[in-house]
Amino acid sequence: MATWTQPVPAAVRPSWVRRIWRGTVGISIALLTVVGCSAPPRCPPGASCPAAVPRVRFVPTINGVSFAPDADGHVPSYRVRTREDLVIRVAVTVPRNVTITALWFGISTGTWGSGPEGNPVGMNPVLAHYTLPLSAGSHTFGLRWRIPHRRPGTSLYLTYAWSARQPPASVTGPVATLALPQHVNRQLIRDGGPAS
Repeated sequence: MATWTQPVPAAVRPSWVRRIWRGTVGISIALLTVVGCSAPPRCPPGASCPAAVPRVRFVPTINGVSFAPDADGHVPSYRVRTREDLVIRVAVTVPRNVTITALWFGISTGTWGSGPEGNPVGMNPVLAHYTLPLSAGSHTFGLRWRIPHRRPGTSLYLTYAWSARQPPASVTGPVATLALPQHVNRQLIRDGGPAS
């Protein structure tokens, strides 16, 4: 089964994740060169041709606020607080000729990828794991998560991982950035609620 990382702008990923992504793409292109593939019309004869990665679209709504990813692929960023309860809905649009056989949603501190048998790595906690096939069309999933205590200025990521048999693929990436404020009201932490 091929492993693909869905394209995400470098601004969203830590630098070492970019290196892993570039390495994965390089290995994938090298494998395609060895195995061979038909050259698309824009691929010069004899040149290695990039594989087409199915594009699954994720649109998050967190506590009633919804943002679609930018046209350039940047994922939306949400300002959140420690101990905040998040009510999350994710609209997933599956393109034609793709059937997703496994789908995960989880939280990451900046790493994501596929491990053995397509299982995600870097998700802790895993918020949901679905194994019912998802065919082409729009599907909506509801999730809940309470943000544990984290250092001010920390960024967390709502991430996804999906796999399919036809076409064979295993794809991971972020759905949204969950950004904690740079400074925290000490009274709020001590009392567990708004300072009076």
